[in-house]
Amino acid sequence: MIRLQTYAAFSLLATTSAVYYAFSSREQFYPAMVYLSSSKICFVLLLNTGLVAMCTTWQLVKRIFLGTLREAEVEQLNEQSWREVVEILFAVTIFRQDFSVAFLAMVAALLLVKALHWLAQKRVDYIETTPSVPMLSHIRIVSFMVFLLAVDCIFLSRSLMPLIKNREASVAIFFSFEYMILATSTVSIFVKYVFYVSDMLMEGQWEKKAVYTFYLELISDLVHLFLYMLFFVAIFLNYGVPLHLIRELYETFRSFRIRVSDYVRYRKITSNMNERFPDATADELNASDATCIICREEMTTAKKLLCGHLFHVHCLRSWLERQHTCPTCRAPIVPPDNGRTASAQQHGAQPGVQLAAGIGAPGSEGATSENMNRRQAKLEAAASAASIYGRSFAYPPTNTLNSKL
Repeated sequence: MIRLQTYAAFSLLATTSAVYYAFSSREQFYPAMVYLSSSKICFVLLLNTGLVAMCTTWQLVKRIFLGTLREAEVEQLNEQSWREVVEILFAVTIFRQDFSVAFLAMVAALLLVKALHWLAQKRVDYIETTPSVPMLSHIRIVSFMVFLLAVDCIFLSRSLMPLIKNREASVAIFFSFEYMILATSTVSIFVKYVFYVSDMLMEGQWEKKAVYTFYLELISDLVHLFLYMLFFVAIFLNYGVPLHLIRELYETFRSFRIRVSDYVRYRKITSNMNERFPDATADELNASDATCIICREEMTTAKKLLCGHLFHVHCLRSWLERQHTCPTCRAPIVPPDNGRTASAQQHGAQPGVQLAAGIGAPGSEGATSENMNRRQAKLEAAASAASIYGRSFAYPPTNTLNSKL
């Protein structure tokens, strides 16, 4: 596979040769420019050089602000790129009358800028789950977000100028709304990063972080939902039904609904973490690996879940903001209803043990044996009936079947 540097060198050499031939053969600026714009070979070479310049700029920005990408960032970039390309193709069909080279260049630039925003969000999420982050990484991510916000504002202003000047619908509507959404996303990511830095300076003792983060994400979703609805109405009134926006509207509304339910569950779990999750003893730390699986750092103090796994308290709180299962065994982290339930879960009590013990109590062997035989016969009859009609009817719950028997 040819590297980008080699391909860029050959593209630049071919373009330079074409430009030199045009000016040497025509000997004047205007005829040379007419030749370069009318010749198909020269046009393809110039277009290819423009795309190479965009890719080179993207690689340079990525290397300066992010360095080497992690495997998770590369996977997310590949997955979202294909989905975004499909949406862009749908948008192109709506603005097919405005199809031109400038439009293709703006679309390519939009894809590259979106990719940088995805990487910025992924890198901030990674920094939030890493306890020890070097100062250079903080400087890089802050500079990167400032750079992205400046790029969003520049492209947004250039897209809004034709709309304000001509006062009529055009393809600039598409780019205006896209960069407006990107700008709001950049602000949201930056404020979220500020929350993380504040919590880090307070050594993980900022209790209101989850509340402020929830309101930040809630406001961000509401702003995006409003922008998508406004964009949908503008495109519908001027061009027709924008099919590529239906999924975005649905996902934004669904994210808003899920975010509210997750926050309620988070508040329920973390309302009294010190009481619900006991501190691990020294023996438990020595018996385990004593390494927090979330941050991969050694633990001197830790919180113990009902499943028995140990984690840092700040890592556990950060984890519960996104997931409500144990990071190790994926067991659900559900607050116990009472002390009896928690005690049964911690000691590994199995449901039905006390029932079996009661059945085998002294003085009731004969009656119990007869009842068990009758019960077994009914269960076998029910199982045979269920095997016949199992494809057409749903199985009843086991406790319902037992109560009827």
